[in-house]
Amino acid sequence: MKKIFVLALAAFFSAGAYAHHVSISEKALKAFHETFTAAEEVTWHEQGDDYSVHFLQADIRYIVHYDQQGKIIGAMRFYKPAHLPMNILAEITRLYSNKKLAGVTEITAGDNVAYFVKMEDSKYWLTVKFTPYGDSEVYEKFKKQL
Repeated sequence: MKKIFVLALAAFFSAGAYAHHVSISEKALKAFHETFTAAEEVTWHEQGDDYSVHFLQADIRYIVHYDQQGKIIGAMRFYKPAHLPMNILAEITRLYSNKKLAGVTEITAGDNVAYFVKMEDSKYWLTVKFTPYGDSEVYEKFKKQL
């Protein structure tokens, strides 16, 4: 059930056709420019009555979803593990010290935040889901081709 929720969320945030002349509400544009002052490579997408904006800021790739009023509905961030909160890095060191870290997908929906950390060893690719409190569960595990 949790996997379905996260997959649906990911599809929701990445869905929508790119439009060259997207008409973005003034409130959404204002909120974006006030919050993300150093955004680069910005592209907007229309999704029904809402918008998603894809951009890069401070070496972190973002997809942020806005409603017509300029309120952030949800977001995804893609970054290197070094950007994780300290408590999660400590848990990774404690539980997965034998794994090589590859990347992080952070998903925020309302007040809920989850960190999906991709890691590997010689035999497996592993994705571990962390809560903001450092609790974790193996989300997916794939055996490598040898």
